[in-house]
Amino acid sequence: MTTYIQLFFLGLPIAGLFAILATGVVMVYRASRILNLAQGGLAMMTAYALYQTHQWGLPLPVALVAAMVFAAWLGWFMERFLLRPLRDRPVLVSVIMTVGVLALLTALATLIWTSDRQTAPQIVPNGTLSFFGIVIGLDRLFILAIAGVLMGGVVYLFKFTTLGIAMRAVSDDRQAASLMGIPVDQVSSLTWALGSMLAGAAGILLSPVIGLQPVNLTLLAIPAYAAAVFGGLSSLPLTLLGAGIIGVMYSEIPSLPLVGSQATSFPGTREIAIFASVVLFLVLRWQTLFGSNLVEEEI
Repeated sequence: MTTYIQLFFLGLPIAGLFAILATGVVMVYRASRILNLAQGGLAMMTAYALYQTHQWGLPLPVALVAAMVFAAWLGWFMERFLLRPLRDRPVLVSVIMTVGVLALLTALATLIWTSDRQTAPQIVPNGTLSFFGIVIGLDRLFILAIAGVLMGGVVYLFKFTTLGIAMRAVSDDRQAASLMGIPVDQVSSLTWALGSMLAGAAGILLSPVIGLQPVNLTLLAIPAYAAAVFGGLSSLPLTLLGAGIIGVMYSEIPSLPLVGSQATSFPGTREIAIFASVVLFLVLRWQTLFGSNLVEEEI
């Protein structure tokens, strides 16, 4: 039982990172009605940007700032030059474009850094703490704290800032927001930049845990999509709850008796279970989330 309790607490920081990724997806969807399937690619490229700039000799804090600026630029570039020209097309066209960006970023990272696993820079301290026989790494506690601060910042942004109110207005009715004088294009670009920065933060924090490898980092966005869909791509509290469930699943599933005994034969059981949850959430909420607008044809 102690093992499962420890795994539960170890899963909470991972859940926090999934929540950060999912919140970026929700922010972008609320502002543009586009499901950004390139979120994992943005996280991966930002982690590699930190790795490369640090390899070039930049101090870690400077490299971290440079990587986050790069993440913001990637999100802005996607919205401004790849997705905005498709605004009058069916939404599915834009979603497919994000899949293309994901494939391009993954191929580019593999070409530059190969598919070998690299050691990512450690931006949080190592060490362990013990509470009532439960051992938790300091890095996991710092990750959980950083995730909490970021999520609190997102809530504050949406509720108490002019930009957040503008984002909500654009999400509710883009045309009405434009008539009210809100610069909807700039708001959309800023939202994509912020969503990309959240992805980048999650990628930077995750990469020391799982190692830098293009496909692995990219696929870790799948649980974030599950959490975002659980929240209906609109509710941050439900998104956080979904991320918590998925994060605990990610930590606990490999140690379950029926799974652990088959770990050698079926090493992807955890990933299959999480992917199945994405499919289940989509099946249950597809009509609510997308209705018939996703595939409607132009007249």
